Amino acid sequence: MKRKYIQRTSRRCLTWSTAYLGMLALCASTTAFAQSAIPTGKFNAWLHEKPVPEAPLYRARMAGVASYKTYHANATMAFNCRTDSAHVSAELTFDPKVLGFDTDPYEGPDATASGPITVTSGNDAPVRIKVGGWFGDGGPFDTGTPFLFGFSLDDALVRHWTADTTRGHNLRIEVPAAKGGGSMTVAFRWPDDDAVFKQVVLPCLGKPTAH
Repeated sequence: MKRKYIQRTSRRCLTWSTAYLGMLALCASTTAFAQSAIPTGKFNAWLHEKPVPEAPLYRARMAGVASYKTYHANATMAFNCRTDSAHVSAELTFDPKVLGFDTDPYEGPDATASGPITVTSGNDAPVRIKVGGWFGDGGPFDTGTPFLFGFSLDDALVRHWTADTTRGHNLRIEVPAAKGGGSMTVAFRWPDDDAVFKQVVLPCLGKPTAH
């Protein structure tokens, strides 16, 4: 494991809900053995991470499960919108040590692999996206030693995900092992209440690109 390229984000102001306090307690209880199922009911909700002055970044984060071979680990998916950006980006976070998944080929500016990962929402057609990776800040959930896959998202795709018909559907992400050995899969379920998600991503959709 190289860990020579580390990106850490600034501290953020978090908007908590009763459901999320419960979810954090649930995540804390799974430190010794990672959860093997997507959070359900009131525990499957969005966490709103607000920016600080030096980092004008809003995030909507949800929790899920990463699986590789016979191993499982906590994972999160964050959708990001910067006040000075014209597009939505995303970060997929998990602990590769728990899974035995080799992230070295994906790590840093000298990475030899970029995927593509395959993203499938509900019954929609799969979308393939190239990614970059680094060790960094995994947010408030327990993801062990956080490794992040970062990638940009097409505006039309994000806007489609804001539709009411997306809520409650599964979101599946497949990350190929760079040296063979099958793919890591990460599973989420779109929360039933999407107000935080829309609040974060909609301001970044339809903005003119800066030149």
